[in-house]
Amino acid sequence: MAGEGRGGYRKPEHPAAVSGPGALSARTDGGPSDGQAVQRMPDAKYGESQAFEDIQGGAPLADAVAGLVPLGAETQRPGEPGTAGASAGPGVGPQAAGIQMSDDASDYSNMKHLIPGLELIANLPGSNASTRTFVRKLKSLA
Repeated sequence: MAGEGRGGYRKPEHPAAVSGPGALSARTDGGPSDGQAVQRMPDAKYGESQAFEDIQGGAPLADAVAGLVPLGAETQRPGEPGTAGASAGPGVGPQAAGIQMSDDASDYSNMKHLIPGLELIANLPGSNASTRTFVRKLKSLA
């Protein structure tokens, strides 16, 4: 039969990672992101299934497990303490990672207007000790 095998989807042999504009455009389907089949949504309402499939095709999936170090593996940074980046323990602190540490006193003074409501909560029968301690600290710093 003439024309047999023609028509329908044809997966490109060498898809582009990113398509260019206009005349430089290239097909991007069929590439590495096609490694995982599109998932279907069971019992989808009208229009939800198509939107769900469109979202999945929007960006390629990264090979997330390729860079993970197993939990029981040897460390990849033998000279760095496990507490590096934390605000306690040996190693660099959060400032080295660009994390801004705020001054507790200024944060608490910004919460001064909340004290009456928080006192009410702290005095409820089901209130725990941590809540009462927080309110006392807030009152002392505000």
